[in-house]
Amino acid sequence: MLRLVLVKVFYLQPVADNNTEEKKTSVGDDESKRWRKGRGAAHKVEERAQVCYGYILEGGTRHQIAEKVSSRFNVSMRTAHDDYKRAMELLRQEQNGTREELLNQLQALRLATVQKALKRGHFQTVATLLGDMGRVIGEAAPEQLALQVPTLDIKIEGREETG
Repeated sequence: MLRLVLVKVFYLQPVADNNTEEKKTSVGDDESKRWRKGRGAAHKVEERAQVCYGYILEGGTRHQIAEKVSSRFNVSMRTAHDDYKRAMELLRQEQNGTREELLNQLQALRLATVQKALKRGHFQTVATLLGDMGRVIGEAAPEQLALQVPTLDIKIEGREETG
């Protein structure tokens, strides 16, 4: 038969004399003995979010981007999806900026995509992107199109019949 006995254990702490300083012997006592593996966790999270943001701008699905982040930083898919959420939050904050800045960024992305599509011979994609770029700068605004379209008015005057 096993019997458990409750025993109070007292740990004796070294007490420093008034003339001597207490020795720092453990990692808990002495911060200089701690090893932090470089930057802290917050820096690593921020770095992964920034890389994820770059992947978002390159294009791809959420899962593809999470896989890239997961393989690059050797983190779980859940962590990679969390980084994707942080990157999307950064993108939302950036979109709260001025409209001109966003339009310039979109135009730059469209130009890069046009160049890639031209290299691959995807001319329909190029035509679509160029049409989008024209609409952004107001080239194809409905008001301007209405002013540019010629009108043809035909009037037929009635004939008088004589009998």
